[in-house]
Amino acid sequence: MKEALLSHWREYVAIAPFFVLFAAFGIIPLVYALYLSTQRWDGLTEPEFVGLDQWARLFDTTEVVTAAGNTALVFLLGQIPVVVGALIAATLLSRPRLRFRGLYQTAFFLPQVTSVVAVTIVFQSLFANQYGFVNNILSTLGLSTQEWLSDPWKMKLVIALMVIWRGFGYFLLLFMAGISAIDRSVLEAAQIDGAGPVRSFWSIILPLLAPTMVFVTLTGAIAGVQIFTEPQVLFAQTGSAGGPNNGGLTMMLLQYEYLGGIGSSGTNQLVKPDLGFAAVIGWVIFLALVLLALLNNRLLRRSFGDR
Repeated sequence: MKEALLSHWREYVAIAPFFVLFAAFGIIPLVYALYLSTQRWDGLTEPEFVGLDQWARLFDTTEVVTAAGNTALVFLLGQIPVVVGALIAATLLSRPRLRFRGLYQTAFFLPQVTSVVAVTIVFQSLFANQYGFVNNILSTLGLSTQEWLSDPWKMKLVIALMVIWRGFGYFLLLFMAGISAIDRSVLEAAQIDGAGPVRSFWSIILPLLAPTMVFVTLTGAIAGVQIFTEPQVLFAQTGSAGGPNNGGLTMMLLQYEYLGGIGSSGTNQLVKPDLGFAAVIGWVIFLALVLLALLNNRLLRRSFGDR
């Protein structure tokens, strides 16, 4: 065994940089975050070991429940519609005789390469409570204006619209790439057998897109759980990380608060930094992503089988 290892030392040296970087930026920070979750530390004084008390705080801190609920609702309102819409649009845009396909792809993909801060500022202007473009349109039509950036439910809707706006083009291109990889002879054979567009979509395109669907839904889940910049910039002028009454507070924003960011509850006060509790919140986000990945894999395998 030892001689075999020594005989391939050049190969091990060649691949060593990857494992060194993975350990330095992956394994070691993960282990340190687990250690930090047992400490109470403001980043300046000496850390204090508190065991599992930081984890117990999850059940005593109302902001955690609020942030988890907001994150879940924004995920449902934003990620699910954008994936479904991108799949349907990709199917329509993949028709063989469609003209200007490249123009459509470019137009839909542009929001993805646009700065998320710029997109958020545009949406902030569109949905501003006073003098916002949307409210001006409603007022012109004789309809009542809405408190888009004050009402808890409407806040989440605005954030979800930003998620849809930015992610639609990216998922669209992924689905179109997956559809283009499907053998056209399979679809032609289905048409000869009398299958219509809907039947071909459900029985051929959707099952053969299972690998692409796994990737899209997984990346969408990761992006949905880690929403941060959109609400943070959207409510920056309110002096609150999550907007009035924490209507837009997400798990990532809550972690940001305990790392020393802007406080919640509509005030400019900073919460007392606690890097140990921030590490616990980070672990909760990580575990939620793992559960979503496992659930996603199980549901897709049950729907499409092993492909």
